[in-house]
This record gives sequence, structure tokens and C-alpha cells, in this order.
Amino acid sequence: MSRKNAIIFRDRGHAGQLLGEALAARGVGSEAVVLGLLRGGVPVAAAVASHLGAELGALAVRKLGVPHQKELAFGATASYHSHTGRYLVPSVLQHALDSCLAAELVEVEIDAGAALEHLAGIFADFAPEVAGRTVVLCDDGLATGATMRAALEVLSRCQAADIIVAVPVAPRGLAGSMQGASATIVLRTPRDFTNVGSHYEDFGQVREQTVEELLRGTRTAGH
Repeated sequence: MSRKNAIIFRDRGHAGQLLGEALAARGVGSEAVVLGLLRGGVPVAAAVASHLGAELGALAVRKLGVPHQKELAFGATASYHSHTGRYLVPSVLQHALDSCLAAELVEVEIDAGAALEHLAGIFADFAPEVAGRTVVLCDDGLATGATMRAALEVLSRCQAADIIVAVPVAPRGLAGSMQGASATIVLRTPRDFTNVGSHYEDFGQVREQTVEELLRGTRTAGH
């Protein structure tokens, strides 16, 4: 499948609008809190929250990249309200153990932990209370699902009552394996999935400033 044929979303905001419509059709409304995974998930979540009239927040996540193959994640870690969650991809972890020193993987986790703490601190003001609430957890897509699984783990520790995973695109078969989610909404599950970005016309990097503007803008609109 060519990249041109794969594209169905103009940008993350457009994908979030479509997800918001799908969630509303399932009866999700303004009582929910919508969390975007930092950073690429926040523009998606902002559009979802706007459509639902729901509260918006951000959840810090960091991938754990295989040394010398940083784009290949052997896991992920997440942080919210001083709680942390962690998920390791078994097959990729084994590959990492076969190709790297154990000390190198430990160093990756230490560095990721420090970066995660820093990111969570920057956006601490945009972390709504989730205990006892319905949470819609958004990202711009799933590849391995590691960051989403880490986020699900940390939200379960925060005692969210109900967690709905909502993403625009994911590999076929991955959507049904999100343990801890009561429902998973995926708009597109291509059989020949290659990467998330190929399904967007605009999939540029999301800056921290852009994220803060989205979060502050939604809060202002809510008032």
C-alpha cells in the first residue's frame, strides 16, 4: 500500500474530531476526563475533549529504546499524580537482551525515568483528578502499544473507574489486547500497518509549547 493511499487524517486535530464523534455516539459525554499521552496524543485529546465538552489533561510517557536502535522500543514508562507504570514488550526485550549488555538497558531505564519525572513536572498543572471517573486515554496511534499499556497501568493505580482507549490508527489485532481498558476505539486498523505517521498528511513533531497552548486554551474555554 502506498503512503498516499494510507492517509486518512489531515492532522492530529482532525483525527481527534473523528474520535470525538465516535465516542459521543457511544454515549461518552462531558462527565469524562480526556487525557492525551505527551506529547503527540495531546492534540488528539484536545479535539476529543472539545467535541465532548469534557475536561482535558495530559499524561507523561517515555519509550524505552533499545540501545543503538533508539526507534525500537523494548518498553515504556508512564507517570501521573506521583504514580508510575511500566510495560515491557517481551519479544523486543529479548532481542535487546541478546544484542545489548544488561547494564545498557538499566541505563536506558534510569535516563527515561529522569526524563519522565521532568516531563510530568512541567505539565503537573494539567493532571485532573481521575479517581472514580471515566477516563478517555488518547494517543495519535498505536505501534507496539507499549506506551498505552504503561499509561493504563498507572491510571489503574490512580483508581480510575473506567478507562476507554481512543486512538485513530493501530495494527489489526492490537486493539483487543489493551488490558485494563473497558473499551478500545480505533478508527482504522489496516492489515498492512507500517507506522502511525503514514496515515496523516501532517505528522510533524509536537512542541511542548504547542501542548501547553492547547491545555491552557481548553481550560480558558471551560471557564
